[in-house]
Amino acid sequence: MIVNHPNIVQLVGYCYEIKHTHGQVKGRPVLVATIHRALCFEYMPRGSLENYLSDKVDGLDWPIRYKIIKGTCEGLKHLHVEMKPPIYHLDLKPANILLDNDMVPKIADFGLSRFITEDKTMTTKTLVGTITYLPREYIERKEISNKLDIFSLGVVMLEIIAGPGPTGHFRSTEIPPQEFTDQVLGNWKTRLETGRNGSLLEAYCQQVKTCTEIALKCMETDRENRPNIVEIINQINEKEAIIGELPIDHALEKLPSHNNESVTLESKLPSHLNLNETKENHEADHHNSSCSKEKEEDREEDQDLDEQYVWLITAAKFIARKQWFVVGHHDGFIRVYTYESPVKQVKRFKAHAWSWTITTLDVHPTEPYLLSVGSQDQIKLWDWNKDWECIRTFDPHGVAYQIKFNPKDTHKFAVASLMDAQVWNIRSSRHEFTLSGHVSIVDCFDFFTRGNQLYMITGSWDKTAKIWDCQRRTCVQTLEGHTDCITCVCSHPDLPILLTGSNDETVRLWNATTFKLEGVLDFELGKVTAIVCLKGSKRVAIGHDAGLVITEIRHGKPAPSNR
Repeated sequence: MIVNHPNIVQLVGYCYEIKHTHGQVKGRPVLVATIHRALCFEYMPRGSLENYLSDKVDGLDWPIRYKIIKGTCEGLKHLHVEMKPPIYHLDLKPANILLDNDMVPKIADFGLSRFITEDKTMTTKTLVGTITYLPREYIERKEISNKLDIFSLGVVMLEIIAGPGPTGHFRSTEIPPQEFTDQVLGNWKTRLETGRNGSLLEAYCQQVKTCTEIALKCMETDRENRPNIVEIINQINEKEAIIGELPIDHALEKLPSHNNESVTLESKLPSHLNLNETKENHEADHHNSSCSKEKEEDREEDQDLDEQYVWLITAAKFIARKQWFVVGHHDGFIRVYTYESPVKQVKRFKAHAWSWTITTLDVHPTEPYLLSVGSQDQIKLWDWNKDWECIRTFDPHGVAYQIKFNPKDTHKFAVASLMDAQVWNIRSSRHEFTLSGHVSIVDCFDFFTRGNQLYMITGSWDKTAKIWDCQRRTCVQTLEGHTDCITCVCSHPDLPILLTGSNDETVRLWNATTFKLEGVLDFELGKVTAIVCLKGSKRVAIGHDAGLVITEIRHGKPAPSNR
């Protein structure tokens, strides 16, 4: 079984060696076998979390502590929920949480861990682990469950927030939970007030309060009152606060607001979007061909929530000229809705097979066409003037990660697929040419112009972005600097700026004329998942795993009043 997660230390190799030597036992010659075993894990240059624990007066700043808390929770979730069978760590403590160069936490040391084949409490004869991080039911009755790890997580969280020893875990057992939370919050507020505006202070204080309350709940004496790891992560995500502080020396400035403060966005919902659909729509439709559609039937809008299914949205686009928005779902259906409130469904049809999630959509700028892509399925072209008839299909010979119409020649579109970008013509079912040069998956691209010439920027898992001359069909520049996969690229519609986002949690800004690096944004909110720029605005929306940042870019030096 392979445990592969960004918050769990990776096993990179092992050694098992038997060395035979001749010896004697009670004067008789024997052949002695000496066994050597070794495990090789990825190197964690910053050592263990234990080296960085301190109280609030000094030590790590809050964003780093919060990043470590969230990453540790994500790693534990992988062990408890995503592994089949699940793994109980049983020795979670700061010494067993290692940190890489970017202070990303990785759970290590599985010497006491166990695979759990049944979801029930077990007992052990031998008491192992570190006493400070063990719950009462284990110390007194040697009972093992996933709530043992939850208790340990709570102690670790408190030590990250309030420091080890008398200021953290031990102090929390001496006074009521609310009084302890107020003390911790007050201490952090004093530290955070230095050099931060009101929005940033309020957001960080809310994070401190939420994490402290979660930690205390994890340490409940009765394990039935402790939350599970999914509930913990949901609570953290619901309180994500998004603050943008932009580096002035890269010609960037904070987004202005009426009270001259940073913009704060707070999520009140789970981190995914969904639309509800009634039960009668759940039935899969059978089609005579890959492009056939189901027949629509009128449905009652007023349905009890208990009678509804939740459909995960995987792609969405606006069709402004029709006042519609169209969404693709994980079930292979496309659903079309009106803008006005209450939102009304215009159309629903089966676009791709049930098991093929709709991964991306694009709308033709002038014709009544919609392109859709299902995972490991064909690209399909739909005409809404013909009652959403599929008028053509295209086979990209691999997973299509992104699709977009050519802004200069709207009869053509490009597809990011496998290790290249393909260009197709909607008048035929054959692709015209391929742009190849990356050494790993190409998962994103965008068009931009320089002068009157059309270019394309592609992003890849090989950690680079490439600039392509679409007329000459050649790569003219490779943009390097990211330390992890590039997940999204974007050309600003009004400024000569290209943006690249990555799993390394940064957004890099490049000059679209010289292709030189102009700046780097790091909001410490996790992997970058999307970048969107609006025509006529200098504002940029950046999506991260942990939330959304809205900021503004100015070409040139920022005004002194905004420094």
